[in-house]
Amino acid sequence: MLIRANLAFFLSPKTRGPRSHEPHPPVSIPPEGFGVCVASSEDPACDDYIIERLRELGVRCVRVDYSYDSPGGFGERFVRRLVQEGFQAALHLVAPRKEVEALSCSGGADRWRQFVRAAFARFGGSVEFFEIGSTVNRRRWSGFNVPLFLRAWEIAWAEAQSRRIVLAGPNVTDFEPFYNIPILHALRRSGRPPAIHTNNLFVERATEPEAFDHKILGSALAPLLKLNTNRKAALLGAIGRWAGVTRTFSMHGSWSLRRIRRVLEDAEEQQADYVARYCCLTAISGGLERVYWGPLIGQREGLIDDGTEFFPDVFHVTCYGRVNGAVRDYRVRPAFRAFATVNKFLPGTTFTRRIPTTGPLEMMEFESATHTLHVVWCRNGFCASAATCYAPDTLAAAKAHDRNGNKLSAAPALFTQRPVYLRWPKEFVVQLQSAPGIWPQVRLACNATIEYAPVQHADWSGLELRRIGSTMVESDTLLPDRLPALDAGDTKLLRNKRNRVWAVPAPWDAERKIVVKHFRPARGVRGWLQRFKFNKALRSWNGAHELLRRGIPTPQPIAWLEHPRSPRDSESYYLCEAFEGGSSARHAFYAFNKGDAAFLGVPAPELYSAMAKLIAKMHGRGVFFRDLSAGNLLLRRTQNDAIEFALIDTARARVGTKTISTRQRLADLMRLCHPLAWEGREQFLRVYFDVANIRFAPWMRLAFHYYDWKHRIKKVLRRWR
Repeated sequence: MLIRANLAFFLSPKTRGPRSHEPHPPVSIPPEGFGVCVASSEDPACDDYIIERLRELGVRCVRVDYSYDSPGGFGERFVRRLVQEGFQAALHLVAPRKEVEALSCSGGADRWRQFVRAAFARFGGSVEFFEIGSTVNRRRWSGFNVPLFLRAWEIAWAEAQSRRIVLAGPNVTDFEPFYNIPILHALRRSGRPPAIHTNNLFVERATEPEAFDHKILGSALAPLLKLNTNRKAALLGAIGRWAGVTRTFSMHGSWSLRRIRRVLEDAEEQQADYVARYCCLTAISGGLERVYWGPLIGQREGLIDDGTEFFPDVFHVTCYGRVNGAVRDYRVRPAFRAFATVNKFLPGTTFTRRIPTTGPLEMMEFESATHTLHVVWCRNGFCASAATCYAPDTLAAAKAHDRNGNKLSAAPALFTQRPVYLRWPKEFVVQLQSAPGIWPQVRLACNATIEYAPVQHADWSGLELRRIGSTMVESDTLLPDRLPALDAGDTKLLRNKRNRVWAVPAPWDAERKIVVKHFRPARGVRGWLQRFKFNKALRSWNGAHELLRRGIPTPQPIAWLEHPRSPRDSESYYLCEAFEGGSSARHAFYAFNKGDAAFLGVPAPELYSAMAKLIAKMHGRGVFFRDLSAGNLLLRRTQNDAIEFALIDTARARVGTKTISTRQRLADLMRLCHPLAWEGREQFLRVYFDVANIRFAPWMRLAFHYYDWKHRIKKVLRRWR
């Protein structure tokens, strides 16, 4: 049945149209296009709290998991309260795993029949629909397989017919259409199709909502399959229509903070970006009539943090029967505001077009009865100048809101990975530039307290700081001719070899220092070898922002400046905050080699441990630094006596989304450990490899011996010269 049904679907000419990875406008977004999965607890105050938060979200559609222990308890109380408050509740009937496995025997089937019959009798006239099935393609989670689901559906269908109940199913989780197709095919042939086709469309394994899923047939084939969020959603909708089911809902989708933290640092802000982008992409797909986010309250995925460290044995996607923690400890996450903003702007509009762009820049256009709405964002780490996307008059006329719904005084100068909502009156003609697109070579770490803007000057291009905290930075004050000269009294020359480095007072605060790095263009053989590379200022900027995105400390970038027409052959500048009051790992290592027990008041074992954990974290998040000398790792004591680190000289760093290889780890470690005696190295490496969960094999010592001998030979050659 499985093979025959899948062949029938994929060979059917009726389903060839809606399979594209690009949206096909126009797509009407229903007023009830978004919902959320909710649960309560024994505390009645939890009901009140959830109702208040739902009002803030502006969401009317809720999904509640209802199980064998719900009747007569807080589960039944909560459902009745939601109905009383006017919410459209979808009741997800969930049997415990042991009861699911018992469906094949008469006793288990009878218990399921009695449970379903009682639920229909209690709520049949008050809830929107009942969902049957729970992650039916994950037997380890729910107990279901296809035959057991078909048995549960048959019983529920029989009980529903006399009560005119709306049934939804089968609740396949993730994107596994080879389950959806045969199940719906079997239900259609039996004459018992669902009124609503349900699936839990997770896309977090693709790393970004816009990315092609590389987990299906590997990274090499991902660009060929083009299975992104849009194509997945469209395909699920096509499967439902092929089976005679006109409505397809995604009943549970989320983005785990734990998965985000594998690579990126500010997981809650990143989750909020993903919520907004995922909801927008699923809404325009045309395949899903409604999308539920879940859970509302939870430790790892919730729009609201439950304040606990407890994660349930049964995943929330299988059964979200109750919330943990106490109401007083609940905390609204940024994702909550992002979801509320999506629900404020998109429902009731019509998606009219995806504006063609170059690179990973998304510009989606929606129309309402009174306004034209654009939702604009870049993929992670990219940015685009607003002036290269819209005509000046169009930007000036736009009413802008940020990802969290806050009204902005003007349209942003820079589009980043955080979606921005731009609105114009319906009669206004939106004028676009000829080729909207990203800055393809520029990387950017989003930070709520830092804002950058493109440099607008005849002799310079790049990015410069525009706001730090609540302080605005005047435009062009960071240009080289506006900064204090090298011979000024308040400047300090730090290096003057191949490149010049000096410190000057910050233009916005004379009490703070910034470091200016002046890079001369490479000449001769070095210039020829670097002819295809970006200039060093841009590489320093990109390396620093990639470190910050991954939570690796480096001085805050302030500006990157280059020649607008010949950036590789001209001088360039990189500006960053000064790391004042510190020293370097090299000085610490020299002190320990001499026999000192501590450095900056920190005992050697403690300092080794802190350094090792930092470097292991950097490597685990995909950074191969390539210039990890002990002098490039700075450290200082903070006011609360903690140790603070900063990595500098970031131009050579290479970054990815996966942990780096052992060979690359050793290449960084042998540079860092070179000034350190072997006794200290042993302590440092023991912590590093323990944190990295790698066995330190004896052969790995060869890398350190090789590097030591390499430098001895270099010293001898210098003396001969």
